[in-house]
Amino acid sequence: MTAPAQGATAAPARPARRRLSRAAPLVLLAAAVVAVAVLGGPADQGIPLDPRSPAPLGTKALVDTLRELGVDVDVTDTAPGPDVTAALILSDVLDEGQRDEVRAWVEAGGRLVVADPRSPFSPPPVGTTELGFVDPTIARGCDLPVVRDVERVAAPGGATLEAAGGARGCFPRDDGFWLVATAQGEGAVVALGGPTAFTNGRFGDADNAVLAAALLAPEEGSRVAVLRPPAPGEGAATLGDLVPRRVRLALLQLAVAFGVVVGWRARRLGRPVLEPQPVQLAGSETVVAVGNLLQHGGARRRGAELLRHDLHRTLAERLGLPASLPPEAVADAAAARTGLDRDRVLGALAGPEPAGEDGLVRLAQEIESVRLALTPIGQGAPRGR
Repeated sequence: MTAPAQGATAAPARPARRRLSRAAPLVLLAAAVVAVAVLGGPADQGIPLDPRSPAPLGTKALVDTLRELGVDVDVTDTAPGPDVTAALILSDVLDEGQRDEVRAWVEAGGRLVVADPRSPFSPPPVGTTELGFVDPTIARGCDLPVVRDVERVAAPGGATLEAAGGARGCFPRDDGFWLVATAQGEGAVVALGGPTAFTNGRFGDADNAVLAAALLAPEEGSRVAVLRPPAPGEGAATLGDLVPRRVRLALLQLAVAFGVVVGWRARRLGRPVLEPQPVQLAGSETVVAVGNLLQHGGARRRGAELLRHDLHRTLAERLGLPASLPPEAVADAAAARTGLDRDRVLGALAGPEPAGEDGLVRLAQEIESVRLALTPIGQGAPRGR
């Protein structure tokens, strides 16, 4: 008795262990995904180009280096004041009013360094700093005094700019220059092909730090204003500004095409035409017209079927019977409840076809008499007549 009991308890355990063994790989896979998401996910990179961010894409190293050199650095969102000697724009998200203030400050003797090739202060891009599949450093290649101590810069993923109209270019590559200096009034605008050289991850490469100090703090007592990029959602650009011009033109073409189609489909080629309305006929006229058609066609059989069907429906309603009962059952119920002769009722419901018009008239009279016999005094004609 002991062995069977053990077998009985062990039998259900095997399927359970089998299910656990099948689910084990799925459980391990889910645990691995969670571990990768928690432990191996990317660290918080902060806001790109933020002067307060120590992340690789931030520019805190630039600000700290300038302050170590004794430079008064002001991280601000507004245009530089008259006591500022140099200003740095890492990402140009200024509106037109702010740009006018910055432009007036430059013409009064300020030095503006713009690291955004899309900025209106920057010359148009003509190429990139890439060289095949690699992005090596770029030699100075110019005799501009402000960068005489800079031998090479590392600016991966940057653009090269056009140097025209009296502008001076340095760090040439791909038919352009990564640095272009342009005199403007009493001051100057130094445009760079990108801000990568000033990020924390690249600030120590080549002579990037030397370049930053040479452009922003060439002498003691300098005061620098760093215009920080706005946090996500704080920019001045609207949704319409972010839509490319070609997309707006395509939407405009669709709107014009829609207007043309609507105008074409809604065109009128003349005055409105009044259409005749359908004639309203009384029910009695319809009955008379149908009867005349049956009479002219000699359809006595069809006329008799209509009369008998109407009587069958009336008897079923009066006696509380289903409409699907055969005529024999209806005749039995009518004879039992009213005392009428069963054969008479059955003949009215399912008799032979009338021999002529006189026979059809006699059938109609007989059907009417049976109906009146089932109608209580004072109730009037049944519904539908």
